[in-house]
Amino acid sequence: MTDDQLSDAGSYKFGKFEKNAEELARLKMQATVAIGVERDLWKAAGLKPGMNVLDLACGPGFISCELARAVESGTVTGVDISEELIFTAQQAKASEKVQNVSFRIDNIYGLDQPESAFDFVYARFVFQHLEKPQLALQNILRVLKPGGVLCVLDIDDNWTSFAPESTAFVKFIRKAGAGQKRKGGNRLIGSQLFGLLTAAGFKNVSTKIQPLTTQDLGVKIFLGVAVLFRLEMLNKFQKLLALPQLKKIKAAAQAPDAWGSVGIFVTTGTKA
Repeated sequence: MTDDQLSDAGSYKFGKFEKNAEELARLKMQATVAIGVERDLWKAAGLKPGMNVLDLACGPGFISCELARAVESGTVTGVDISEELIFTAQQAKASEKVQNVSFRIDNIYGLDQPESAFDFVYARFVFQHLEKPQLALQNILRVLKPGGVLCVLDIDDNWTSFAPESTAFVKFIRKAGAGQKRKGGNRLIGSQLFGLLTAAGFKNVSTKIQPLTTQDLGVKIFLGVAVLFRLEMLNKFQKLLALPQLKKIKAAAQAPDAWGSVGIFVTTGTKA
C-alpha cells in the first residue's frame, strides 16, 4: 500500500500531533472510560460470541481486545493505516493477554480482506474523518457476510454542549470543526449516517443516540476526551485565534456547576 493511499484516509493522522504521547494516552482513555456502555451498545447491535469481527481504524487496539473478549470463541481483526498504532496494538494484545485478536495495516478505502468474511464490522469514531464515506461503505459491504452487521459509532457537534462559557465552547468547537472539514473530515457526520448507510444499500438501518455527560465521565475526562484534542485540527495561526476560547473553557471547567454532554450516534445496518 502506497503512502498516497494511506494519506487518503482522512483528517486524523496519528504521528502528526505535536504531542503524540498525549494523544496516545487520550486514545486509551477514550477506549476505556465508558467501556461498560459500549459493551451494551455492541450487544444491542447484534454482537454475539463466535462471530468474526473487523475493527476498522482500530488505533492502539484497546477496543479490539475488548471485542475479542466479547466474542469469546470468535475472532477479531483490527486494521489501521498507522504502522505506529498497529505496533502499539500488538503490544496491547500481549499485555491484555488476548489470543483471538490480530492486527494489520489496511485502508478503509481499499480493504485487503476476503469477500463476505465478517459477521460484524465495527467503525468507532472513524467516519467523522473520512472524505469519502460512500467508498468506505462499499468496501465494508463487500467484506460483510450476507446478514452481517455494520455498527458505526460517531459524533455530531450539534449534539455537544458545555456550560458555563457556552459561547466560548461553541466558538471553539466550530473553529475546530471547520479545521477538520478543511482536512477532509466532518464533525456533523452522526446525523448523516442513516442516509449514508441507506444509500449504500444497507438494510434495517437504525440510528440511536447515546448521551454521555460530565456526570458520567467527570469534567476533566470529558474535556480531555471530547474537546481539547480538537486543537490539533487547526494550523498554528488558527490555534492562536482559538486559544482565548480554550482558556475560558478551561477556567469554566473549575466551576462547581460545570456540565457538558456529547451525543454518540450509534448507526447499524445489515447486508442483504
